[in-house]
Amino acid sequence: MRKTIDWIIHMVGNGIVCSDCGKVESSFPEYIGNFHTHGLDKYGHPELQLVIHMTPKNIGYVLNTLGLRIQAGEKFKAGQLVEGIFLDCPVRLDEFEETGRKVLWVIIPDEKNRFPEDPECSYPYNYQLVPTNQLEQRGGPVS
Repeated sequence: MRKTIDWIIHMVGNGIVCSDCGKVESSFPEYIGNFHTHGLDKYGHPELQLVIHMTPKNIGYVLNTLGLRIQAGEKFKAGQLVEGIFLDCPVRLDEFEETGRKVLWVIIPDEKNRFPEDPECSYPYNYQLVPTNQLEQRGGPVS
């Protein structure tokens, strides 16, 4: 039986048009954005967030695949490596507080399976531990 996706994914990234004001977003460094869920809390689970700007289809795949697993009863926690999203590597979940709520960041390793704390981790994957409010160029990206 197929489950219904009953949460939303809010996408804020370069080139995306704001559904409220019509402005085209352009404040993030290239390949960085703020993509997060609303509605997974109804399952007693933190919301998910991703900062790597991929295609909307790929962002939806990552967040909805995890969301469906949560909906089916799986509970994820900070520090956990999660298999089954990509064929060649796990993703890691890290806890972060944003706008007063705790979320689990979905951290994707780079093409050599290095996570952002590795000094050899490539861009944009090395930016995944930077708080999203510091990633926006309006306030100046963190170097």
